[in-house]
Amino acid sequence: MSADPILRKGETLNSEEYLTICYELHHVLLPELSDEGFIEFERSEDKVRRGMKFDEGRRFLEQIDDDHDE
Repeated sequence: MSADPILRKGETLNSEEYLTICYELHHVLLPELSDEGFIEFERSEDKVRRGMKFDEGRRFLEQIDDDHDE
């Protein structure tokens, strides 16, 4: 798994930071998003799919981004 999509231009991660992000995603953030219905996460297969509330979450995040740009 590459960390490039989550890094800002010119930003780097050392191996410890990279492992921390991977751990938090796999063991904390993805399960929480799954519990809330935003995604479906199959830990044993490392698969993530859109959940029933995915569009609701996307609209919320887009609104935050729009508010931040103003």
